[in-house]
Amino acid sequence: MVEAISILILPFAACVCILALLTYLGMHVLEREIIFIDIALAQICAVGATFAHIFFGAEEKSLAAYACAFVLTVIAAVFFSQIDRRITQISHEAVIGVSYAIAAAAALFILDMAAGGDIHVEHMLTGSIILVRWSDLLLVTGVFVPVGLFHWIFHDRFRCLSQDYKACRQKDRKAVFWDFLFYVTMGLVITVSVRIAGILVIFSFLIIPATFSALFSHSWQNRIWIAWGMGLVAIIGGLAFAYVLDFSCGPSVVSILGILLVAVALFSRGKISLKTDSQK
Repeated sequence: MVEAISILILPFAACVCILALLTYLGMHVLEREIIFIDIALAQICAVGATFAHIFFGAEEKSLAAYACAFVLTVIAAVFFSQIDRRITQISHEAVIGVSYAIAAAAALFILDMAAGGDIHVEHMLTGSIILVRWSDLLLVTGVFVPVGLFHWIFHDRFRCLSQDYKACRQKDRKAVFWDFLFYVTMGLVITVSVRIAGILVIFSFLIIPATFSALFSHSWQNRIWIAWGMGLVAIIGGLAFAYVLDFSCGPSVVSILGILLVAVALFSRGKISLKTDSQK
């Protein structure tokens, strides 16, 4: 038990830090109906880091890799914040999906230029939570705490944009700027966390707990607590499962998240069906 705790304590702390902020951002993503924005930004971030690694020889978690990843993420944030004004022929989600496909193709193209590209692809998807260090945890905390405080101070502006973007833009001339800040802060969070946890885990942390909580409550305050609780259970279960059976931590945590969501969704549907039958 002591050995397990010593091995898993840092991965657990990193997962909890990432979950805490991504869950909140995920609630905004659900409200905006832009489900794939996270995986698109994560993939764009991966392209920047991969470019720095292949062409400049930058280490995976070096300042150069983070800088290249964040620059591309900021460019993407500018683009996504302009979609509602500039592109009206197709849906926001379709544009995000196309952006993800282009970024994924670019990452594979760049990786194909280097030896061991398949290893980089696997790491890009699943990350290396088990190898997280104190320096990684300090970096995550140092970025997430200011971003979290920023969103907490200006939560009314961000909620207005998420709930009714057009109405908010009519009332506030700076709505587009605040929309850009939403995307750029999300991009900053993803830039830091995707190098540790991988695209798969980041996408799951953003969407699954927020979706889970939406089954139980419409209140943002209640939903955030429900989502955190569900995510914490999945992290503990996933890490324990990975340790006992010697599996990869990231996919294990994601699997537990998925199982919990499916089980509760089926149970909730059953309750609704029973209520309907009794009313008849």
